[in-house]
Amino acid sequence: MAVVQISRIQVRRGQKNAGTGVPQLASGEFGWAVDARELYIGNGAVSEGSPQVGNTKVLTQYDNIFDLADAYTYRSPDAWMNTGGVGATAITRTLQDRLDDRVSGRAFGLTGETTQIATTKLQNAIDQLYLNDANKGSIGSRVVLYLEAGEYIVDDTIYIPPYTNIVGAGSDKTVIRTSTLNKPIFQTVNDSSTVGTPSSHASTTTINQPRDIHITGITLESTVVNFCMILDSCKDSMFEDVKFKGNWSSGDTINDSDVGLQLNNLSSTVETKNNSFKNCKFSNTSYAVQSDWDTNNNNWHDCEFFDLGYGIGFGTNLLSLDLTSGSGKNTGPRDNLMAHCYFHDIDRQAIWAKFGVKNFSEHNKFDLCGNSGSADNVPSHSVIKFERPGNISKDDIFSRTAVLSYDASYWDGVKYIPEIEGAVDASFGQVHVLNTITRTGIDTNPAIGIIHQKRFRVPAEDDVANQRYDIDYVITSRNYDSFRSGILTINVNGITKTVTVEDNQNFTGTTSYQDAISFDVLIQDADGDTVDDSIDVRVGSIMPSDDVSQIEYKVKLRKTIVDATGE
Repeated sequence: MAVVQISRIQVRRGQKNAGTGVPQLASGEFGWAVDARELYIGNGAVSEGSPQVGNTKVLTQYDNIFDLADAYTYRSPDAWMNTGGVGATAITRTLQDRLDDRVSGRAFGLTGETTQIATTKLQNAIDQLYLNDANKGSIGSRVVLYLEAGEYIVDDTIYIPPYTNIVGAGSDKTVIRTSTLNKPIFQTVNDSSTVGTPSSHASTTTINQPRDIHITGITLESTVVNFCMILDSCKDSMFEDVKFKGNWSSGDTINDSDVGLQLNNLSSTVETKNNSFKNCKFSNTSYAVQSDWDTNNNNWHDCEFFDLGYGIGFGTNLLSLDLTSGSGKNTGPRDNLMAHCYFHDIDRQAIWAKFGVKNFSEHNKFDLCGNSGSADNVPSHSVIKFERPGNISKDDIFSRTAVLSYDASYWDGVKYIPEIEGAVDASFGQVHVLNTITRTGIDTNPAIGIIHQKRFRVPAEDDVANQRYDIDYVITSRNYDSFRSGILTINVNGITKTVTVEDNQNFTGTTSYQDAISFDVLIQDADGDTVDDSIDVRVGSIMPSDDVSQIEYKVKLRKTIVDATGE
């Protein structure tokens, strides 16, 4: 019969902080410090292989790992790496310092889970990092707050003070979302703000105004009518890879409070200026960008605007300018740049400057804009609208042009609503290649002479406008020695509704072919509403019957708005 013996193994024990403390333990012997709740084991003798005589502490739940691992050195196991420099001791830092190098939203309790209302924790993180009295305004306080991928639900405005630097995991990866009406997700404040108490816009000066803010890699999304972000007198800041997303769909009512990004001034000196938006996306709001103030020198570069009521709206809520000195509404937005952006599927204007001067649209592409959700053959609005002189469009490209200009299917019955409406100095980016030109011949009526046929058209402004088109063209014959280049200048008198054309050309080839191809123009009412809306450019040829010539052209435009009194 087996003998069963039950024994209790008891470890040597005592107090660490009394008497002589932890004694030297025998080899492999455990010792328990009851007062400190620490466990030790004897090393053993050197003769039996121990590196040294003494005790080794065994890690327990009551140990502080920062005390145990308080010496961090970059690549410390690698003898070839000396962080202190040649001949110097390697740089050693605490583990606490090393972990504090990166400020994560997780450190402030932000989980990025939809079950958490993140408003208070996110605001506290921003306030503690950038408004804490201990280091507020110092260079050392200008740290980066990292928001890991997740959905951060907020139910109130998050206030952004100067020098805030928020880096997410990328747009559509770090998403800050609200479903609270009329509560901007982000709004800038000046540095008179304190922890828990954002400043009022009225207290902003040129000294304390929001500045040097950097936000990248996040989405600001509102599921209700709202502002995604408001910049109140903010300057010198950068926003990159930020998505501004609302809940608007094509055909919805335009709401002035449904804006992706709004730019405001306090006055003519306390301004929103010198801000940069790069690789940002704006979608599903009544306005992507809106400002009624003299906001200036802001730029949008490589941005995308889509599924919007309007793209960029300047001065759209103003009935008139306030010319009072210092009002901040003397000109409307000015000297702003939109470059290398993509605008598509925008119901009304992609860019509308009701007020504002010296704004510059450059190398942008516009697809399906100004059609109220329809195709380019059903236009309802211009694509760009400048209501004040002095704005510029350079090398912009419009999908509307190919459809309305030289697709013969839409010449009759379809009004040519212009790509660019109002006073503008513009050079279009497309080079157009027309269908081949063949011989048209000479009419039997000598008064008619060469027969001209419509080849393309350009828009004539509905409102009274003086217009000048400079059409830079080349004509090349495929069968004969004939090459011609020139500038076809079309002038439209906005008061009398008369049009003239002048052809300044250079020719190389057989002399008899120099004037064999000619142009004339007619101003037309394409849709029968008694308002002239297009200028037909017609081409005639008396080249040999087997000739096939090709025309390529590019358009420049200058328009000046006038009325019957010349004002």
